[in-house]
Amino acid sequence: MFSRLVTLLFASLVVFGTADAQDRSSLDSPTCMMWSEAPIYGRLLDDYSHPLFIWYWYAYGFSEVRQFPNWVNQQDRFAECFEGKSKGKCGFKPNGSIRKALAKNRTDGFDKKPLKNLFQESPPPEAIAYAMKSLGTCFGDAPALPTLDQLGLASGEFDMDACMQLATRITYGSENLSRELAAHDGWGIALFEYMTKPGVSSPGKACRVVPKAGLPAINAFLEHRKQQQVAYDNRTIAQRVAGLDAFDITYSLVYRTISHEHAATRPLPEGAYEWAVDYGAKVADGYPEPAIPDAVQQWALEQPLDTFETVEDPFASRKRVHPHEITQSVWARRVRSQLDKAAPNEERIAVQEGCSILWGYAWGDVQFGKRSPQTTGEAEYYRLLTQTPDKWAQTMCNETPVGIFHAARARYEKEQLEASLPPKPSEWDEINQRLQDYADRPSAINEPYKAPTTRCYITGETQGGLANKVCFTN
Repeated sequence: MFSRLVTLLFASLVVFGTADAQDRSSLDSPTCMMWSEAPIYGRLLDDYSHPLFIWYWYAYGFSEVRQFPNWVNQQDRFAECFEGKSKGKCGFKPNGSIRKALAKNRTDGFDKKPLKNLFQESPPPEAIAYAMKSLGTCFGDAPALPTLDQLGLASGEFDMDACMQLATRITYGSENLSRELAAHDGWGIALFEYMTKPGVSSPGKACRVVPKAGLPAINAFLEHRKQQQVAYDNRTIAQRVAGLDAFDITYSLVYRTISHEHAATRPLPEGAYEWAVDYGAKVADGYPEPAIPDAVQQWALEQPLDTFETVEDPFASRKRVHPHEITQSVWARRVRSQLDKAAPNEERIAVQEGCSILWGYAWGDVQFGKRSPQTTGEAEYYRLLTQTPDKWAQTMCNETPVGIFHAARARYEKEQLEASLPPKPSEWDEINQRLQDYADRPSAINEPYKAPTTRCYITGETQGGLANKVCFTN
């Protein structure tokens, strides 16, 4: 309880700070990559960066930050700044003694050399400049601080999506960064973590400062998005209605006419509003689409589709917004209605016993391509299968196309037959058998010694150079 109270006390110091800390930090600055409402103190543990460590040291002074557990416990990570391979990246000269002392991650070395000499003053100007390249103007307004231009930063009102893409590139693509962008390696972490609240992906503060070296990437992102929007706005009618049927098109036209998004050629016919409401309710609950009234269908056929925009399927919308409302019974209705719509004349079978076996085979078909769909109904079945939780497998077994059922049964029977037969000898079995046969073969070494009956000796050479032998027989 006491430790928790101490932690909360330290956190409050970080939020409200002392008078000195307020003079040396400026989280409310528009070009500061930190947000006063974000839990910055906790980020030291989960989203540590060298710039943030240096900022704490500069803003609060060592006499205060040495009491912050979250800061003290990151010494071993800060030690990287003093490694020889860092080449002074963090604004500090490589120093093996300091690196080793920090790597111990202890507090009893603060009053001894070399840490005493390191922390007795504020971070050097080079370290502050290094941190500002990632954090921007979070270090107060002292005249001696470098300007954004000197830091290689640009200020302005930047598109957040473009900033987030650049932040992703800097944070996760560090191996392929240019030297200029690599100098701002903590900027992406600041955008993602120091300007957001936990559980919220979008920063709570506007993106008003970016690395100059990242401006081409931001401009390219905006140009690409502009081109995409132009291409989207100029889609052909065929592209706008691709994959849609009469229900999708008619419902979208009626829906957008009611919401004043579609300029109809004439007013909606009687019953169109009621049909759209009924359509949305039934489809969202998994039922088949209600029939389109003739008057509504005729009205839809008269509408131009040059600027047609589809409306999200009511069931898909409910599943996305309220996933907890999609129960097994709702999903069972959805599966049945979708299969009826895709292949109304295709025979299906309800598999009760052996559902788990069928489920395994069907998943193997989808994931490993063991079997391709042979009909429209089978293709729709496999599509719905990928959206079905394991615990609802029975809903799919109840609506199995006969082709999938017969293929699974044939595969099961074949596997059962093969399992009942003696195993076929493998290559290793044959090798082991040959080795065993060789080991069991009678060996001449174990037979009694038999002296030879004839002995021959070489006594010289003939005139032709051949050996001259003399032999004796017992």
